[in-house]
Amino acid sequence: MKNINPSKNVNRRGRFYLFLGIFIFLIGLILIASGILLFLLPILGTTLSTPVAIISIIIGGGMTLGGLGLMFRGTTLKKDNLLAYDVGEAMRSFLGTDARYTFLRNVSKRGLGYIDAVLVGPPGALVFRIVDYKGEWINEGPYWRVRTKNGKLRPSTKNPTRECAKDVYALRKYLAKRNLSRVPVYGVVVFASDRVKLRGQAPVIPIAEKHTLYQILSRDYLREERINSPQIRKVVDALMD
Repeated sequence: MKNINPSKNVNRRGRFYLFLGIFIFLIGLILIASGILLFLLPILGTTLSTPVAIISIIIGGGMTLGGLGLMFRGTTLKKDNLLAYDVGEAMRSFLGTDARYTFLRNVSKRGLGYIDAVLVGPPGALVFRIVDYKGEWINEGPYWRVRTKNGKLRPSTKNPTRECAKDVYALRKYLAKRNLSRVPVYGVVVFASDRVKLRGQAPVIPIAEKHTLYQILSRDYLREERINSPQIRKVVDALMD
């Protein structure tokens, strides 16, 4: 199994956000400057110059803030996902040197968004939502509860099942646009911390810890080979390019 970080995708996406942010920021500055000039030089007449100037400054201010936000996002995209790397290395215990499997971590692409990791192999594509939560977590269908410090259970404000499902649907849609709709896409939520107590009752999406991954994946994802080598290559290329 190959454990890969497609860093070129992240760098490309970062540059896209950075350049787009700079462009929007500059347009915003031009609009602000135009609005100020309209105040100083009312070339459209007294009745029109003031409202046009105000609108120009407001729109320009919004664009400059939006541009700054895009530039910030472009420079702060995650370069790697260390939790995903550890999970990928843990899977070597049962996938070993099987070159048919590729574990792509820190996947970030336009039209897809960000996914912690995707395992691509003969059984299909497997989306990973990897979290570092600690304590006692209980999954009941699509819902999660967590035990508080005083020992009581309460609904969790975090829902990795919902997040994983969103990533699964996004990958299915992404592959369908590339004529890969027949590639099955599965999902799994992985708790990477060693200080977690995990329980599940009829989970909508399988849940696992690193040491239980083989047991959990064997129940569904690893049960059969569903796609051939050319399809595997096309999926990997779609996520790498």
